[in-house]
Amino acid sequence: MLPSPDEHYQTLLADDKLSSDAGQNRAVQCLDGLFTALQNSGILLKRGASPAKGNGFVSRLFGAKKSGSVSPQKGIYLYGGVGRGKTMLMDLFAKSIPAENLQRFHFHDFMVAAQDAIQRARMQGANDPIDVAADMLLAPGHIVCFDEMEVRDIADAMIIKRLFDGLWSRGMILVTTSNRLPEELYLNGLHRDRFLPFIASLKQRMDVHHIGEGVDWRSRVLQTVSSWHVLAGGVSQHDKDAIDVQLDGLFTRLSGDAPLLEEVIIVAGRSLTFKKVAGDLLDVHFDEICRTTLGARDYLVLADRFAGMMLRDIPVLGDAEQNEARRFMWLVDALYDRGRFIITSAAAPQDEIYTGGQWAFEFARTRSRLQEMAQLRGMRAET
Repeated sequence: MLPSPDEHYQTLLADDKLSSDAGQNRAVQCLDGLFTALQNSGILLKRGASPAKGNGFVSRLFGAKKSGSVSPQKGIYLYGGVGRGKTMLMDLFAKSIPAENLQRFHFHDFMVAAQDAIQRARMQGANDPIDVAADMLLAPGHIVCFDEMEVRDIADAMIIKRLFDGLWSRGMILVTTSNRLPEELYLNGLHRDRFLPFIASLKQRMDVHHIGEGVDWRSRVLQTVSSWHVLAGGVSQHDKDAIDVQLDGLFTRLSGDAPLLEEVIIVAGRSLTFKKVAGDLLDVHFDEICRTTLGARDYLVLADRFAGMMLRDIPVLGDAEQNEARRFMWLVDALYDRGRFIITSAAAPQDEIYTGGQWAFEFARTRSRLQEMAQLRGMRAET
């Protein structure tokens, strides 16, 4: 039997990987309650086990009332401020679920997959592409964990009610995190009146739990570090390696020991593979995202996906690197717009990193935004 979310949480406390936090503890108990309910219903099969005859997934998932109607097991909508450990807590729940029952997504990635599934269904001539897509999406597992539910795209907003009703009707159990109350999703979005019925469905199908105010653990770490690590030309390879080791350790602290995974993100129909993703953090080399054919909207996709980014080995950007400099400016603009943070290693201090002429005026704004982002997080602007 896999350990429960609370058992995972108590282990982290005992190993001094977490400090006691009343708000987080209450959230863990909420997740533990859902885990126990799923166990008691027989939904969580042991690895390799098969459900008993006549006791299929959906019949086990729904408990019949005396009246003959059915009452679905509610999921959990976990929301709270930045840095309160929402992703970490959701992943404790995910670690307690057998792999054959579970799907774990960032919300943006799930909606990209949903749009792709709907398009495939249309091309196959389905009478109801959204209904067919729901079948496709739940085939790998009915217990679904989303990180950072945040609806920004009108195309997502217009289909989300029908899509999720289809998923819930097929027995989906959803656990999701968000920075927002359900009522604040897609706030001020175009045609939001069409989106409001989804909020009503979400609140009916999920228990909404707020992680109370407390320590912003990630900000506490960020307040102790620099946002800009200079790898000047005279620095030895040994010193560069030492800075990389320092950044590796910092990335681990910021991710809360989340597992390091490879992730494929679809951007404008293209697949981008990132080898170092931990929860909502990305560790990436400058060349991987700034010496490639990405545009301003693509960087917004990355900023929607990741709460923070470690960007390594930024070179001095001169007249020969105008395209790379422009992409770096777009990246900073996207992270700034979404309230994200960035930690870098670079070949020169911020004031010397751009030596070209074409973007001199625009790059001044980029430097200003980098400094403001660092100040908001309490980081030092450079070392």
